[in-house]
Amino acid sequence: MLFLARFILKGQSQAALVAASMAILGLMIPPAAWVSAAAIVLVTLVYGPKSGLITTVLSSLGAAIISYMIFATPQVAVIFVLLVWLPAWLMAMMLRQTVSLAFTLQVLTAISLLAIVLVYMLFPNFGELWREPLDRMVTELAQQSDQFSLTELKQTQDWIIAFLPGLFAGSIMFGTILSLLLGRWWQAVFYNPGGFAEEFQSLNMGKLAAIVAVLIMLIAMLANSVFAIAMVTVVFVLYGIQALSLLHAAINIRQLSVTWLWVIYVIMFFIPQFLLLLIVASLADPWLDIRHRLTKSA
Repeated sequence: MLFLARFILKGQSQAALVAASMAILGLMIPPAAWVSAAAIVLVTLVYGPKSGLITTVLSSLGAAIISYMIFATPQVAVIFVLLVWLPAWLMAMMLRQTVSLAFTLQVLTAISLLAIVLVYMLFPNFGELWREPLDRMVTELAQQSDQFSLTELKQTQDWIIAFLPGLFAGSIMFGTILSLLLGRWWQAVFYNPGGFAEEFQSLNMGKLAAIVAVLIMLIAMLANSVFAIAMVTVVFVLYGIQALSLLHAAINIRQLSVTWLWVIYVIMFFIPQFLLLLIVASLADPWLDIRHRLTKSA
């Protein structure tokens, strides 16, 4: 990864080449899209918003040319600008100006919540765009499985279609956060060694954000609507990141082997409920100050 960062820092053309090529690779291997946006983040953090914007424009031209040569669809570049590079550039610009990772993520969360509201208001049939492929999947599954009837699968399909705006916003938000963290880590490696670990492990959204998050979850429980659940999805993404921050901090404070970190990640993969427990802990952290308590006990 670091060789990519060195290449990106050589100039805007090199950064644009990495961003464009990784964007095209991201069509087949989605995580490559996060690396693509991280290149924009790194340039913006190191050289400023103007350089980041110029790199975004150059990357768009490069992606349009490559996608036209391979797929004959230059529209791919527009999609990446709007959904991947532009959010990453905006958040990198805010992080550079505020030097606050927590505030930057709070702003990203607010934008994501607003995006969900606007999509449900302005494009109520957004999910219907995916009904045809989902119809084929449901029909094939009903034919191959004896456990689920076609009626039950159709009901689940309708719920998924209604929930898609929330899933869409949550996915973009999650990808933007990963790109932002990767770009921030690259910057720290070259300009502030060890700074990223300290910044990430001290991440705390504060009491007000936690109260708002809990209120959104309570409303979702009482309203029992797909729209409210979509809002909770965005909240879970934010506090899932803070939960991981708390986990990394606890491992570091206790001076445990990094093996424990990987073990816990594996447990979360197979038992998602464990991540929910960490999210609850991260919501309570502004009051409990778990890191301080661990430090005192250590």
